[in-house]
Amino acid sequence: MKTIKILPLTLLFIAVFAVISCVEDDDYDIPSVEFTEPNIEANTTISIIKSMYAGSLVDFTAASNGGELIMEGYVVSNDEAGNFYKVLILQDTPENPTAAIQLDVDVTSMYALYKPGRKVYVKLNGLGMDNLNGVLHIGAIQGTSVGRISATNYTDFIIRSGEIATMVPKVITPADYSDNYINMLVQIDNMQLSLPEVGLPYANASDTFTVNRNLKNCDDESSTILRNSGFAAFKNELFPTGSGSIVAVFSKYNSDYQIFIRDTDDINFNGERCDPPLLECTGTSGGTQVIFDENFEGTTEATLTSEGWININANAGTYKYSLRSFSGNSYMQTTAYNSNENPYEAWLITPAINLDASTSEQLTFKTNVGYYNGDALSVYVSTDFTGNSADISDATWLAVDAILPQGPTSGYGTTFTNSGPINVSCLEGNMYVAFKYLGSSTGITTTFQVDDVKVTGN
Repeated sequence: MKTIKILPLTLLFIAVFAVISCVEDDDYDIPSVEFTEPNIEANTTISIIKSMYAGSLVDFTAASNGGELIMEGYVVSNDEAGNFYKVLILQDTPENPTAAIQLDVDVTSMYALYKPGRKVYVKLNGLGMDNLNGVLHIGAIQGTSVGRISATNYTDFIIRSGEIATMVPKVITPADYSDNYINMLVQIDNMQLSLPEVGLPYANASDTFTVNRNLKNCDDESSTILRNSGFAAFKNELFPTGSGSIVAVFSKYNSDYQIFIRDTDDINFNGERCDPPLLECTGTSGGTQVIFDENFEGTTEATLTSEGWININANAGTYKYSLRSFSGNSYMQTTAYNSNENPYEAWLITPAINLDASTSEQLTFKTNVGYYNGDALSVYVSTDFTGNSADISDATWLAVDAILPQGPTSGYGTTFTNSGPINVSCLEGNMYVAFKYLGSSTGITTTFQVDDVKVTGN
């Protein structure tokens, strides 16, 4: 007869506890009893490693000349909320870093072993580095580029230290954006969600596509792309509507700078919004009397200037609005693309439109976009603007609630979008309508076209 031995309850408990204790200390909320510091020492830095890139794949084994390259860094990323996928991002110090780098690893839920602040060593021999869409990646060599480090041996290359530091984000402004900050943990103050996107969630609730949300800086009104994964756990949550600070990992896609949050704790938008006052007129508007009408047909830029239109680059640059024509239709167009201005700010302002002899006035216009990568156009009205371009910043400009297109991202829209009726009946005297474009050659470069500016009344 076969004999089955049953462990006493006490021994069974000890055995179970021993198994649990063998789990990596970060996998569960169990205090670490002991952590053996690895016998390893870095002999290079992230800065030096990045400087090795000269336009093509870097093979670290070949570059080490028979030695071993080992760098160290502190974990910045956190994939627990799903906004990062199979990447581990390191910077060289917990505070005031000088360089950061991305490692591509074919593993999910890396936060279990590599939480933010964890110091790690990276054995680079056997790996490579390449530039993918403007960002340097370290990974397994695959042909002439790099892919993800295998899940079967990634711990041979990435060695954990017992040190866990407090990560202090580097405070920057949109004017500071540069490749130097790529993959660093940064903090940007005085930010808010762009007005057209207020009320939207972080991403799309109905699909898993990645979504760009556009943040506006309250100091310089510039736009910043916040990229949110369609797999993020917080994608269905409504984006905070106030203003404040955001902590994020700085990144880049081709020529566009963008940021990634690790989870919603990185956003602190509890302050009041900094939007310009919104024009809010009540009562009826419309009418059949045409007070002002400009469709840009059969004219020139010189003629428009002589009629009182203002077309100016606020930073005295060479780029501004230009008169264009396509398929027999003329319009005014501008873009920050190739402007080499950061930011690029252009104003197109109508001549004075007198409202004293009319009532129930209504403003309409049409816009089209090309290669949309963020909102760059704002439309305002003013009745205390002098008509002199030198006085633009001194005037009181009221934002109008207009419908503006948000696409396509490739090519141009096939039709112009009507702004919808904008009630301006509460204004008196000379009204000016301003189309303000604010973008950046390294950020928002959407092309905007303006046409059929019209005011009617009774």
